[in-house]
Amino acid sequence: MEIYSIPDINQLRNTVISKMRLFSDSSGNRVFTNSELFNLSQIGISYLSRNSISRHGLTTNLDKSKRISSGNCSVRLNRNLFQEEYIDYAEFVLFHEYIHCLGNFTHNKDFRLIENLWPNKKQMNLIGKKLTRDLQNINSKWAWTCSKCGFIVRKSTRKFRSNYFHKECKGKLENIPIIHPTKLEH
Repeated sequence: MEIYSIPDINQLRNTVISKMRLFSDSSGNRVFTNSELFNLSQIGISYLSRNSISRHGLTTNLDKSKRISSGNCSVRLNRNLFQEEYIDYAEFVLFHEYIHCLGNFTHNKDFRLIENLWPNKKQMNLIGKKLTRDLQNINSKWAWTCSKCGFIVRKSTRKFRSNYFHKECKGKLENIPIIHPTKLEH
């Protein structure tokens, strides 16, 4: 049986940059220059706060008076990406953030063209949605439950007024606490 080792941030960086080195356009020309890849390898990478649920990666422009560039940004990644089931998606998230660091700050057409170079991008989007759902389930403390159809929305906070209705069936939403088992009960 093979033991799988979860990469750390530096190993993830090296893997992503190695893959980016292989990307080429329809004419066979490399998409990213050696200089761009070297600059990306120098960017600081750290973790997002522990309670980050829907954000998987974040690029920060360090000096707002300047345009974002590989010399003027940092990247933070969600800690939960570093689990065996999400490590392929972690590579994609870092690639996505690197595109921002190369000066493509908005998710426009040009950004998406570059992002689509990543293999299995559609599958990565599905894995990202699964990660968000898993994190919501783990961190939720309240369930907004439809009294008419039973639809459930998990929420981490109780911010709730009594006049919310399910938009599909118009049933009234009830706020029910979720009781997670303790570690001893597992």
